Amino acid sequence: MKKKTILVIEDERPLLEMVSDKLKKNGFGVIAARSVDQVFNANLEENGLGIISAKNIKDALDYLNDLEHIDAIWLDHNLLGKETGIDFVNKFKANGGRWKNVPIFVVSNTEGPKTMKSYVELGVSKYYVKSDHRLDEIIRDIKKSLSFD
Repeated sequence: MKKKTILVIEDERPLLEMVSDKLKKNGFGVIAARSVDQVFNANLEENGLGIISAKNIKDALDYLNDLEHIDAIWLDHNLLGKETGIDFVNKFKANGGRWKNVPIFVVSNTEGPKTMKSYVELGVSKYYVKSDHRLDEIIRDIKKSLSFD
């Protein structure tokens, strides 16, 4: 069976590394980023995946699709740069296709009802408040949603 790949977008480097390591130990492939820009225009060489450089979002998504099949997304709300997780979801789903069906798990300390409602309306799979959930619990939910063995 092909390894499932998770795109982890988290601004705090220690947390990004911890989540990535834990996902890898659970059998996932991981692509890591700290900002929306890094996902769509990033040098991802450190992951052995080459360089993503595109003139528009559709080209970037097409390139990502050819480069690596992303099975799910772990997303923080507050990210480096000007854009938030909500901006990422809007860009990611903008072109439809298979990208609109990739499950997105928002894991954030931002717990305002307005923010949570925005994510629900965008169709994310689940919203976790970091302080209320253990890492193992979130990974278990991701595995369950992907029918991961």
